[in-house]
Amino acid sequence: MKLSAILLLSVVGLCAVYAADVVDGEVTDDGPKTVQEEESLDIGASPDAGLAFHFVQPADANVVHEFYTGKPVKFLIGFQNKGEKDFVVKYSETSFRFPTDYNYHLQNFTRGEYNRRVAPKEEVTLDYGFYAHETFAGRPVGLVVNVHYQDADGNAFVNNVFNQTVNILEDDSGFSGETGFLFIFFVALSIGGLYLANQFLSKLSRKSGLSKRRVVEQGTSSEVDFEWIPRDAVKNKEKRSPVAGSPKARKTAKKTD
Repeated sequence: MKLSAILLLSVVGLCAVYAADVVDGEVTDDGPKTVQEEESLDIGASPDAGLAFHFVQPADANVVHEFYTGKPVKFLIGFQNKGEKDFVVKYSETSFRFPTDYNYHLQNFTRGEYNRRVAPKEEVTLDYGFYAHETFAGRPVGLVVNVHYQDADGNAFVNNVFNQTVNILEDDSGFSGETGFLFIFFVALSIGGLYLANQFLSKLSRKSGLSKRRVVEQGTSSEVDFEWIPRDAVKNKEKRSPVAGSPKARKTAKKTD
């Protein structure tokens, strides 16, 4: 029982150490891929091929070597066939490397597939683009671009057209997708709140209107409360008023008629 517990703790410790060594957002290559790439780089370039490299976006990347996260990075690759045989440009490989050790891969981008045939004395222009992820913001990385091609005899060649350190900057000037989503969410939330408030106030006003309509005004009662009148005044009024059916009352009735 103790032995199994010790083995379990050892496995957990190894997993923790391995997880601590892996940096978030980094994509490392497997062993076979690294060996294959080293073997392909040992092949070298053909003396009959001339290659050129130029950034087109951002425009100042050829001078300052700075990219912004979330914005496209585009470049052109010029291929010139100076020999007497055809060349076929197969693909290009673009990757981020650790700035102090270019053998350590941080991220491999999707290959740019061309399969473009270049006749003798002919020149072609190839393009490629990628986005720098936000996890690389604020840190320098090594940018490596390799072009793979072969001649008519099937001999493979590799040219390294770019191999320098670039700086990845965070883009805080534009309207990011996350900010746009939050803006749309708060606008929709505000509209929903205004709608619910309008519905609540309309219901409240209708209820207050109905309650006002239900109030019925009552007139004064025909019954007179004589308690607040002095008794002497009541007695004098009773003495002065003629009794119904008396001769005096009949005379007053005839005069009024």
